[in-house]
Amino acid sequence: MADNVDLQAKPREERGKNAARRLRASGMLPAVLYGNGDGSSTALAVPDRVVDYTLHHMGDNALYDIDLGAGGSTARIVDVQRDPVSGRLLHVDFAPVDMLERIEVTVPLHIVGEAPGTEEGGVLQQVAYEVQIETLPGDIPQELTLDVSSLGMNENLTLADLRLPDGITLVSDPEEVAAIVTAPTEITEEDLEAAGVVEEEPEEGEEGAEEAEGEEEPAPEEGEGPADQNLQA
Repeated sequence: MADNVDLQAKPREERGKNAARRLRASGMLPAVLYGNGDGSSTALAVPDRVVDYTLHHMGDNALYDIDLGAGGSTARIVDVQRDPVSGRLLHVDFAPVDMLERIEVTVPLHIVGEAPGTEEGGVLQQVAYEVQIETLPGDIPQELTLDVSSLGMNENLTLADLRLPDGITLVSDPEEVAAIVTAPTEITEEDLEAAGVVEEEPEEGEEGAEEAEGEEEPAPEEGEGPADQNLQA
């Protein structure tokens, strides 16, 4: 797990959409820090760039040491609001964490290595992309990896095959398939026809009609009219 992110914050007194717009224009982001289960909360203003950079490079499970000047709190982001068009951060919610209390979090899963089954013409497919684990806040990994170097044709690996770091417990179903190598799918003419890819055979008489339409009428010889009639000199 990466080090905690130092985050300078200040209490936010103004509320409302106009105040939030002015805050974002100044490079700050509206935020809320929830209390320790007592229903209380504190409205904050935090640096936009610091939070956005951390979310992109360290993920959703990063820990923040929030400095309020007269004390601080270690917290993690539990909710993010972004503009659906621009993707710009609009608001974040923080929840405090006890560094000595285990929590459940979801972390990304990535596969590493080369599956021998792919050399036999198989197709490697990653099925699971996230894993739910239980751990201390300070031990949250940015991601977990699954080595597929032993995966042959028509074989699979489940979440039980993950090698978890010490102190981390798997919460997700261990029997859930995480990666599999399958034989390539053969596409038949029936499949293509069902998908509308195969051209239908022309009906009897259509082919001859098309050829007839494509033939050019021979030019009349000298002295003949359009209907094979002799022209008078």
